[in-house]
Amino acid sequence: MRCSLSGKKMTMELLQFRYFLEAARYENLTRASEELHVVQPALSQSIRRLENELGVQLFDRKNHRLVLNAQGKLLEKRLTAIMGAVDNLRDELWESIHASERTIHLSFFAASPFITDCIISYRKKHPDVNFQVSQQEIGDGCDIHVYSQASVPGVGHRVREELPEGIVRQDILTEEIFLAVPSDSPLASRKSVDLRDLKEESYIRISHNWQLRGICDSFCRRAGVRPQMIFESGNPESVRNLIAAGIGIGFWPERSWGSPPGDQVALVPIRFPSCRRDILLTLYGQKGRKPVVEDFYDYMCMCFKGTGKDRTG
Repeated sequence: MRCSLSGKKMTMELLQFRYFLEAARYENLTRASEELHVVQPALSQSIRRLENELGVQLFDRKNHRLVLNAQGKLLEKRLTAIMGAVDNLRDELWESIHASERTIHLSFFAASPFITDCIISYRKKHPDVNFQVSQQEIGDGCDIHVYSQASVPGVGHRVREELPEGIVRQDILTEEIFLAVPSDSPLASRKSVDLRDLKEESYIRISHNWQLRGICDSFCRRAGVRPQMIFESGNPESVRNLIAAGIGIGFWPERSWGSPPGDQVALVPIRFPSCRRDILLTLYGQKGRKPVVEDFYDYMCMCFKGTGKDRTG
């Protein structure tokens, strides 16, 4: 610690302050040195050096005794608060490190209901783990990123692959995209539909901040269709409810939106074009990757594999 007094530069150490506080506590160098486990001459020298650097006496010396004077009492009052904060600082730093080691930074643009379920179930098993969740662009601190893309016809499911710089990527789900229609619609009774025949239909669409929207737009372009949008929502539940109310039709992923949409909505396979998407998981943090991140990554992969069939619409 460096400070100046009357233009004079001084260097004072935390150890000096600790020695002073013990001496002020006992007003007895023998007892203070025993408490500090130092020899008395070293303690006496430290206090004198502190007084010299401050330019004031902190103790009155009477009959070989130390008596804390007004300046010493003022310094004791100020240092007690400062040293208390210093003593707590180490614990706070270690708590910060522990919190960082147990925090997972997760970014996702797909399968929101499923990922939410994964986080909730994982937290029940590991309540000391925290999540920082984002649906924005990937930041430097991202540990795991979930996103989706249209499946490429003829390309099979890709297993876990190691990419440059230690990045790990894996397809965790390939799912069909159905046409969701009201259960009383003539379309509900069809075994399959061709998007080229649905140019005049009104569509309920998921909003642009979902990757599914761009994927479904690409399906429509391949079919030469410009959907007549009558409503856009960022909430899958709103899309389902509006379709159930007979307001329009829309797209519904087979598994990643959770349970099937209900009796009032029918899911019809699309035979043209091929409407499928892949959900991919990317693991970052290749340098000093936290064990908890690797564990949650494996947990997500297991959850997708273990419950995929149960989620089929």
